[in-house]
Amino acid sequence: MEYMAESIEHSPGHILCCECGVPISPNPANICVACLRSKVDISQGVPKQVSISFCKQCQRYFQPPASWVQCALESRELLALCLKKIKAPLSKVRLVDAGFVWTEPHSKRLKVKLTIQKECWNYRCVPACLALCGGENQTQGFKH
Repeated sequence: MEYMAESIEHSPGHILCCECGVPISPNPANICVACLRSKVDISQGVPKQVSISFCKQCQRYFQPPASWVQCALESRELLALCLKKIKAPLSKVRLVDAGFVWTEPHSKRLKVKLTIQKECWNYRCVPACLALCGGENQTQGFKH
């Protein structure tokens, strides 16, 4: 009878996800990232649509409280203006990335793709992507 020498590799133990049974590294929630995403909506509270005022005559966007700024489409300034509209709900999550999603210029819509993270159930940050749609309120003959 011949014995084989066992190669002992020290690796962290794995457990099964309590929802789907996939082997995962132990974590405080004992749940895999896919199941955690399906159970928890970290984008809850972040508005999916906001309104931005735009003047057709001077081609400027309204920046509260009382100023109008000129921004090119898909510029950093316009992205900052869009993010300021949803600043309060974003304080509860961590903003990882933001960028514009292309739309037809004549549609008068701005779409911003946000990547956010949030810690859930004492577990690592769970990422999520969402698209924020902002329509332009057209103002004509508005004094500013």
